[in-house]
Amino acid sequence: MKLLTLVLLVWGAIASTGSLAASDQDFYRWLDSEQGQNASLTQMRERCDRVQDAGKNLDCSVSVLARMFELKAANQLPDYYLAIKRQHARAIEADTELNVLFSMFGDQSLATLRTTGDFTVKRTSKREVLKIHPYASDHFIAQEVLPYIDVSAANGHSARFVLDTGAPQTRVNVDTARLMGIKLLTDSQYAYSTFYGESNLSTRLGVIESLRIGSSEFRNVLVFVSDRDNLLGLDLISKLGRLKITRKTLELNPALSPRCDSPITYTRMDLNQRLTIAASLDNRTTQAIVDTGNVDYLTSALPGEQVNVVQTLIPGNSPLETAERRRYQSFKGVLNLPGHSLPITYKHYPGFTIPPSWVRGGMCRRYCLGGKRLMISN
Repeated sequence: MKLLTLVLLVWGAIASTGSLAASDQDFYRWLDSEQGQNASLTQMRERCDRVQDAGKNLDCSVSVLARMFELKAANQLPDYYLAIKRQHARAIEADTELNVLFSMFGDQSLATLRTTGDFTVKRTSKREVLKIHPYASDHFIAQEVLPYIDVSAANGHSARFVLDTGAPQTRVNVDTARLMGIKLLTDSQYAYSTFYGESNLSTRLGVIESLRIGSSEFRNVLVFVSDRDNLLGLDLISKLGRLKITRKTLELNPALSPRCDSPITYTRMDLNQRLTIAASLDNRTTQAIVDTGNVDYLTSALPGEQVNVVQTLIPGNSPLETAERRRYQSFKGVLNLPGHSLPITYKHYPGFTIPPSWVRGGMCRRYCLGGKRLMISN
């Protein structure tokens, strides 16, 4: 299967966009517009405050909270989090997922977040080429090859993180967090899901003084801490500037390409930001998620020509710890991207949707274009 060459233009911090539109415009129509996509937190909060309907106000408040996570605004989280919790106490209590979301922080966590300094990015403006490693360690060969890059902390400890454009938030392994001196929010808790149908995976949050990727530095970084691999998510990748990713290198500030066959869009499909590309799988048009941290082509949509048949499981109950117990269906199909067409084999997990969304009460059904045979460059 030939390599795909795509364009990834991920620009830095979100800019302010001036005055807001008319107050009677629907919040999510506004948020989907160019103005809403580039709005500051203050503009988003002002816009949401205009929404009179209680249910819609709760929805847009959660979206503002999600943008705070995306912008790593740790010290703005406590007061807004508690204000939403008080204002919509009954609705939150009646909704299982919202109840979990608004049980995320305890008193110690909120106190720590309030005293956290502002998140800042010191980004290199020069061209810089960083090595991509195929494994988390040169002394350990994993079953699957993923793109790892070196990330260092202020205390001098360095670790490899999966360069994961499919992860909305950066995630740090518990052992790495301890070595890097991450301040763990001990009474924080959060549950997340994966593209493979795993759900209710436990994680906590923490704050790290400094993370460095090449010559670029992030300070006062809010991260998720779990027992899984280190992932450098799109929350930080998007702030590195223009990137060129190949199988062996991550290039910062590369020269602009004179041509783009398959443009990638930076967008928000649910609570989180995503990289998407216009695609067609078996003549079904979709916005596919571009995920460099995934080894497979996955889909939660209706599949094509079936290769194998397995048991359909209840969503959230798939025991994926061992390969022989995995339950999925494999299908052959044709993937079409602008300028490219190739046959692929992809996996479908019956009953699962990717990813869940608390906003607007729905599930996001999308394709996931994994990075096993994907090269992103410009």
